[in-house]
Amino acid sequence: MDLRQLRSFLVLAETLNFRRAAERLNMTQPPLSRQIAALEADLGTPLFRRHSRAVELTPAGDQFRRDVGRLLGDLDVAVTSARAAALGERGTLTIAFTMYAAWNTLPEMVAAFSETHPDVSLGLNETLPRDLHEALIQGTADVGISFPLRFAHTLKYRPLFREPLCAVLPETHRLAGARQVSVGDLASDPFITFPSRTAPALHEAVTACCRLYDFDPSIRVETHLQQTIVNLVAQGLGVALVPDSMRRMQLRGAVFLPLEESSDVEQGVYWNDANPNPCLPRFIDSLRAPYRS
Repeated sequence: MDLRQLRSFLVLAETLNFRRAAERLNMTQPPLSRQIAALEADLGTPLFRRHSRAVELTPAGDQFRRDVGRLLGDLDVAVTSARAAALGERGTLTIAFTMYAAWNTLPEMVAAFSETHPDVSLGLNETLPRDLHEALIQGTADVGISFPLRFAHTLKYRPLFREPLCAVLPETHRLAGARQVSVGDLASDPFITFPSRTAPALHEAVTACCRLYDFDPSIRVETHLQQTIVNLVAQGLGVALVPDSMRRMQLRGAVFLPLEESSDVEQGVYWNDANPNPCLPRFIDSLRAPYRS
């Protein structure tokens, strides 16, 4: 038996008339009769009772009608799903992002794409900037959101977001009540920062701010995550320069102040052009830039 026979059977089971069924199937009655006879022979049981003026389903035919209807319905869904997956309208997309992106571009980006592509399942993996390149090359992530990479690579990149740095101080700091602060006024304070290998582009921006005032920061603690930096500042262990959108943390014990002068930090989306995931081009096409804090 084949799908053509099954579809012919369902039309005849609905019309219970060989002439009308043949018309709907755009064929003549003899080929339809041969298809049904072959199907009954394969099954080893009659599906229809044929009378001079009428056709009716046998009990076996009625059961077969219900089962085949479900089968072909599932097949139609499978065909539609496969076509949607090939077009990137259905499937899975994995986004690797730095924790910093969670405070600016990521929520809006995910919400906008999910609204227009509800059948694409999004996986979100938080990572360090230094690990993002490998994830995209190995295919464990389809999209990466991070600071610009500072080494040669073959990835595609689109800038999405720029913002200044701000100072984060303990609430007991002598400048905590100011409206803004000069980085030069923090030259004597211990700094909490991150290793340059973790996020080289952000490290360059912090260093550039300090060098505007002819000093290198005295580093008390290094840690990889911006949220940890802010938490340590709130405990009074030092001061820090962080991207301005981090002020959305509103952490008790930490005060965020704008800087009189600041280098901008940029964030963008990376992807591997060799990635065959059909959802990827749809995601890239959905991006609008720039996002702003």
